[in-house]
Amino acid sequence: MINKSKLNLDLKLKLNIYGNQFVYPDFQRFRFKGVPKIVELQKSTLLNRDELVIEWYRAFKSNTKYTDTSLHSLYRTFTKYVKVCDSIPANPDSKEGINAFEAYLVHNVRIGSTSSNSANRELSGLRAIMRMLDRPVEQWFSKFKLFRSQINPTQAYSEIELKKLIKILQSLYFQLSKQIQASPKKYIKAGRHEQYASFSFGDIKVYVSSAITKCYCAAYFLLAYYTWANASTIRDMDIPKASPKKGQQGKWFVQTVLKKRANKFVTIELGDNLSADIPKHALNFINDLITLTHTLFPNTNRLLHQCIDEVNKPLCPTHIRSNMNWLIKTFGLTDDNGQELRPEARRFRATGSANYLALTGNSLETSILLNNTPDVVRKHYSKGNESENNAQLQATANTLENAIKCGDIDKAREQTLEQMNLEVLPYDEFVNRYAKSGNGQKTPLGTGCKDPFNSRGDRFRRKASIDSVDMSHLACADLLNCFSCPNQVLVEEVDDIWCLLSFYEALEDAKEDHLNMSHFKNNFERVLTRIKHVLFSIDLKVRRQAERKLHKVGRHPFWPDTLNLVL
Repeated sequence: MINKSKLNLDLKLKLNIYGNQFVYPDFQRFRFKGVPKIVELQKSTLLNRDELVIEWYRAFKSNTKYTDTSLHSLYRTFTKYVKVCDSIPANPDSKEGINAFEAYLVHNVRIGSTSSNSANRELSGLRAIMRMLDRPVEQWFSKFKLFRSQINPTQAYSEIELKKLIKILQSLYFQLSKQIQASPKKYIKAGRHEQYASFSFGDIKVYVSSAITKCYCAAYFLLAYYTWANASTIRDMDIPKASPKKGQQGKWFVQTVLKKRANKFVTIELGDNLSADIPKHALNFINDLITLTHTLFPNTNRLLHQCIDEVNKPLCPTHIRSNMNWLIKTFGLTDDNGQELRPEARRFRATGSANYLALTGNSLETSILLNNTPDVVRKHYSKGNESENNAQLQATANTLENAIKCGDIDKAREQTLEQMNLEVLPYDEFVNRYAKSGNGQKTPLGTGCKDPFNSRGDRFRRKASIDSVDMSHLACADLLNCFSCPNQVLVEEVDDIWCLLSFYEALEDAKEDHLNMSHFKNNFERVLTRIKHVLFSIDLKVRRQAERKLHKVGRHPFWPDTLNLVL
């Protein structure tokens, strides 16, 4: 046996697991029975396998196939494997050791202490390690598939849970951001335990250490809520560039990020298209976050940071987890079932995805928004929230039962509301919550109308009425008066402006169909002047694209060349 004092090799790896944050896995631990922690080595039993340990260390050290993060994960798997072998005991460098570990995983899956997916992952990692060591993998490992893959869809948040999380995260971010921007140097220099900032929520007020890191942790989850992006994608974001997006109104923030595991680039967008889809507080948040980063770290491109004792590093998963543990413990956040309510980027992603899919039924659009395939969306992001799903199923079952008894669906719904002590059925509540409010519609002019059924259309409906027939169900179609109506909404998309330009051209061509120029001006001059004013208010790029389309394709089908607007 080689004595411990005779082995003077450094068996430590240096792995950059995230953003220049290093870990140092030590293979000295493998020399001792049970792979103890470094602080416990003096009390542990030294085994006769130093040459084998050196071989393991060199295989990991010389590896160029895996990233440092993957090597760290493989090191943890290998540590667990050697511990299991030592407990039997079995030689970890043998077929018997592999078979013992397989039996150990099968037993744990059977008793429910390990999921089949985790067992599969650990076994796959061990295979990779044995290939690194040039061992006969095909002969040593079982030829049978030991574990069936399970689909574990990510649980979405319920509406109550979502409101609870967003409210406290927004409060945490904006309160800390305001204090930090008021005295940036003080917070940059602050030590780990110096509590310069304070945070109030409800009846609780606490003093906060590591204020910059906690502020950026809250920003991380708010970005997850607003963008539905993956966790790693958000952490790796640079400061997004503000630029007008072609064919869209308002200010858009766009940033392309490498999604490492999928080895592809994805684009994160956050903007204002003057609709209810993207709330104003999202833009307020991203503007403030960019200002905060420029104030604290003017020479960096990275968006999210952690900073203690003037040491600035990228925000990493460990710090996000520890700071959210502080938030949960301090404010006692619980979900609908009384369990710990933890903010997670993947659950914000699943919530947005499930709600959009439930409203539209369009899996293709949902997959495009998530930068995933429809199959991935179906398996992992479409199940919604279990509590809300159960409530909807219960309401549906009760309504069907009552409908059979009374023979009237409306009465059945009323009875269900009484039985469940609700003001509104769960599905109706869901639709009312997320569906766009109002009666907004597109018009044949390429513009929008906020409410074509309101009182401003009464004049048109009176004209359309024949023999005093009720025409209240008709939408207003008084097109020539649209441009003086407060309900009109300009839609700054290329196709819509193309339609508006086609209408303008059709009006100008109507000169030939009038008795004289005075007749033409009396009919259309006021409308043409207003349209010209509208066109000059449109983004120049959008207008030029629409003009090129009109020149190349011709008029919109609503306004063909042969149309006579005077008849």
